[in-house]
Amino acid sequence: MPKLVRTITTDAPIERVFAYLADFSTNAEWDPGTLSAVPRDDDGPKLGQKYDLVVTFGDRKLDMVYEITALKENRMITLIGDGSTTHAVDTMEFSEVPDGGTSVTYIADIRLKGLLRFAEPFLKGKFDELGDKAEAGMAEQLRRLAAEA
Repeated sequence: MPKLVRTITTDAPIERVFAYLADFSTNAEWDPGTLSAVPRDDDGPKLGQKYDLVVTFGDRKLDMVYEITALKENRMITLIGDGSTTHAVDTMEFSEVPDGGTSVTYIADIRLKGLLRFAEPFLKGKFDELGDKAEAGMAEQLRRLAAEA
């Protein structure tokens, strides 16, 4: 059961950071493991909103559906993702930092399904690598948001 926890701090205001990351279709912009992320409707982030993702793991492309299951404006969002081989719970927690910026803690609890679950202990390095790349991508996009503010 790999659980990845990463914290990124940016100078961008919390309202902008939350709006950007709560729209999970932006996932493809900052997570290099996501090839596409498409909302099922155009009503914006809300409870029950679903996103169709195509993700990569190694040389495999996998379809996943993520759904927003908890949402507290400018504070927290939780999405549950499900695919044929993977189940994930992603939570982003937001807090203001003293100089008006934002701290984001991203928690991804990833579980493989079926017989693949027995391979989880051997894939820790691969999951850590994916987490590091997503963290770097998110930090870069949040720097861009701060520059635009």
